[in-house]
Amino acid sequence: MSRELWFLCVCLLILLTACSQGKTKSQGKPLRWVTKKEALEYLTHGMTDMSQFHSNHLDPMLVERISGTPANTRVKEHIVKRMKDLGWTVEEDTFEDDTPFATQNPDRAKRVVLACHYDSKDFRTKEKKEFIGAIDSAVPCAILLETAKQLDCLLRKGPKEKSAGEELTLQLVFFDGEEAFEHWTATDSIYGARHLAAKWERESQLSKIRELILLDLIGTRDTRFISHFDSTNQLYEHLMKVENHLRNNNYLTGRHRETIFTSNRGFGRGGIQDDHIPFLRRGVDVLHLISTPFPTVWHQTSDNGSNLDDDLIDDFSRIFRVFVSNLLHLSPEKIGCRKK
Repeated sequence: MSRELWFLCVCLLILLTACSQGKTKSQGKPLRWVTKKEALEYLTHGMTDMSQFHSNHLDPMLVERISGTPANTRVKEHIVKRMKDLGWTVEEDTFEDDTPFATQNPDRAKRVVLACHYDSKDFRTKEKKEFIGAIDSAVPCAILLETAKQLDCLLRKGPKEKSAGEELTLQLVFFDGEEAFEHWTATDSIYGARHLAAKWERESQLSKIRELILLDLIGTRDTRFISHFDSTNQLYEHLMKVENHLRNNNYLTGRHRETIFTSNRGFGRGGIQDDHIPFLRRGVDVLHLISTPFPTVWHQTSDNGSNLDDDLIDDFSRIFRVFVSNLLHLSPEKIGCRKK
């Protein structure tokens, strides 16, 4: 072998090694693409009931939910009850804070984790007005509860036969203690997430997570998203495609015309500090669905129920249901779960 050919082979080997090491778990992941009219009608218009969304899921959360307070406990109990009513396996990571998590089928090898934080920031010593934190993060948690309820029948029917979804289950995590009590630091923030990530690392549970999808700051008309991580950009682009398809085929409300999932990217900026950080640092792929830039009501007393946009929430929920259904290879085209 000539010296030039030997050098070329070595360079090629180095390049292939680097590429294989740089490939993340979320790249090249198979996704369904549901296009049948009946299936999309079912997942969008057929599952929409904003009155039930408010009364069953959101309204009980629209209170101050400061960690360690009785109101925080009542909201946690509301979450736990909703998940137990569905028959999911509910557990709690309890220390100074309580982080409930519910798994649809614990026997599956892998899980897609949907997460939010249910506590609200404590402004009592700085402002004498009540701080609800509707977008931060009552609405995201209510969306997760509704998503679980609406997709529960499809999840029980199981994924499309011989698909990549056969090993997957859905797990919902509701973090407590996300908000800092004083100023956001590495030790005064994301208490529940840091504790659960460390616990699952000790118990070798992190390897079961295919991706963590964290929702935050959702609900006002100025809610917009960008793709934060290259490792889950494929999933984010799928959300963009779902939104475009639903919008172009009249599966959304038609009353919120601005794009929700923008084509903007935030790679290389280190991401936004949130509950996903302890998991990201331990190698978990993260899709961070946090409105960027932050909505104008963020950390303002105006972050309450009166400033929510039901059309935005409805459109996001429809897009998210189709996305999760595709992610888990569910079969909404089958009539078994549809109302007749």
